[in-house]
Amino acid sequence: MCGIAGIVNLNGEQRISASIHQMTQTMHNRGPDDEGYVLFQNKKSIPFFGDDSRIKTGEHIHTSYASNFSIGFGFRHLKIVDTSDDNKQPLTDETKNFWIVFNGEIYNYKEIRQELKKLGYHFFSDTDTDTEVVLKSYIHWGNDALKKFNGMFSFVIYNSIKNTIFCARDRMGIKPFFYTTTDNQFIFGSTIKTILASNCVTPKVSINGLMDNFKYGTTQYPNTCFASIYSLKPAHYLTIDLNTNKSSEIRYWEIPTNTQNHKLSFNDAYEQLKLALSKAIEYRIQSKTNIGLFLSGGIDSSLTAAMASQTHKNLHAFTLGFNKFNTLDEVSQASLIAQQYDLNHYIQDADANDYLKNIHTTTNAYEEPYHSISANYQLAQMAKEKEVRVILNGLGGDELFGGYTCFQKIKQWQTIKFLNPFLSKIPDLHPNIKKAKKFASYSNTCDFYAHFYTIFSDTEIQELFQTTTKVPNTLTQYIKNHRFADEFEALSFLNLSSYISNHQTRAIDKTTMDNSLEGRLPFLDHNFIETAFSIPTQYKYKNGIQKFILKEIGKEFLPKEILTMPKKGLSIPLKQWINHELFEFTNDTLQQLKKRHLFSNKMINAIVDGKNETKIWQLVSTELWLQNFIDR
Repeated sequence: MCGIAGIVNLNGEQRISASIHQMTQTMHNRGPDDEGYVLFQNKKSIPFFGDDSRIKTGEHIHTSYASNFSIGFGFRHLKIVDTSDDNKQPLTDETKNFWIVFNGEIYNYKEIRQELKKLGYHFFSDTDTDTEVVLKSYIHWGNDALKKFNGMFSFVIYNSIKNTIFCARDRMGIKPFFYTTTDNQFIFGSTIKTILASNCVTPKVSINGLMDNFKYGTTQYPNTCFASIYSLKPAHYLTIDLNTNKSSEIRYWEIPTNTQNHKLSFNDAYEQLKLALSKAIEYRIQSKTNIGLFLSGGIDSSLTAAMASQTHKNLHAFTLGFNKFNTLDEVSQASLIAQQYDLNHYIQDADANDYLKNIHTTTNAYEEPYHSISANYQLAQMAKEKEVRVILNGLGGDELFGGYTCFQKIKQWQTIKFLNPFLSKIPDLHPNIKKAKKFASYSNTCDFYAHFYTIFSDTEIQELFQTTTKVPNTLTQYIKNHRFADEFEALSFLNLSSYISNHQTRAIDKTTMDNSLEGRLPFLDHNFIETAFSIPTQYKYKNGIQKFILKEIGKEFLPKEILTMPKKGLSIPLKQWINHELFEFTNDTLQQLKKRHLFSNKMINAIVDGKNETKIWQLVSTELWLQNFIDR
């Protein structure tokens, strides 16, 4: 698990090594154990080392500052599985024609390694390293190598024979990959801060990106809130031909919609799903370091903990408590799991003052405005204190099996939208009539989905931004050219494509890696996703029971209290904090935002008067983001 960075000059050689060195240093938390560099002159590779390099190959990176290079790669390493120095990056093959910087984990690398050995490939690294497997897979299979990988990854390969750059990102976008392209350079990195540290890009606000952020709570890929900085889309690879400077971006995997097997019996679906989840978890408990779990007490994290404990002992579990807010607290349920499976259980109460102390740290970690406070950062800090380096997380269960409110409301929406012509003629004599009209007006799945995930309406955004520019409807990009078995499946697809891949995976990566942890997500294993989409909807939502088949599996492993507990979710008591512990901070921050005249101050006042904590915190986090990134 690592941080990667690089600059590719598109027109001749320039001085780039100081920039790459600085870019790499910004990712120290992502890789405190090692660093490395390779720079190219006329396709000739020259290695360099830094202060944290375990092996001093070549000269110190400082000595290269005055020289010109065509390409440069930088790397930071967090040792998880590959604890030897055989996997030192940037890594090359025997011919030194191919070079890679790789961030992530390939869980099935041992199987692929054996396949490549049978094909005649030799490996100079030990059996516990996956980077060389990725490189030689690309050398042998080219772009199709991506289809063989089970894991989370982003990487870049330079092919000096063809003079091409190949960049790739995992199927669900678990590992980040940001880039920018100027007239003369292609610059990439694991974080936006990495790109900014090159000093080749001036941080500027992308108004469209920020509008998107305000509408859906998170900017939709490939855009970010920064002008000219983009995110490589999940399940895509990007190729640059340096002979012509032409680039192409291609999707290599799709979430398999409309593949439900209606001949599948419930028992067969049950066994297939349990086996797929067991395999996904088994892959993700490979580590030579301490393994932990974020244990909320809900079914997804509890089932992950229970199944992981079958083969891996001495697991650490971390739970955030809310002793003043019973509607959020799941400590008692989490404790039941910890006791049943003999977990090392650590509990810490969420505290607004602790969060306030780290406010700028967490803002820097996430890198864009966000409408709430993430509980994951405090959990990651807890894990770091206990010297845990791998964290399992139950993210994905709600999205795949219908755990959210929107799934419950499908039939209601389908019924009421047919009444829209009649409802439109009824006067708004009661608030419920107005709500019914709004609900009935959603003519397609994207609009229905947006009803539950929109923070600010288009009208509010236009008034806030003081513009008549139409707010982009970026959700439609996901469902284009897709067919769905039913609305349940369509909502599941949108949740994975929009909410998971744009926010949740990003939040897990940012908060864990900022604390030198690796977050692993078994429910987002692509084989498990494919299995889940092959299961008929009636097994996922049955007799009004959400996540039905998952709960049936849970009966094998979990106490009844977990399965029958009302859904709470890992949420912070934002409303209470804004009105009490964070009241003064919130007010002061909004006053600073008003001085910028970026937004309508009248509209800011209206939002505050409306007492919607989500909208208020969106404004607060925007000011913090502006302070930490744009003002720099």
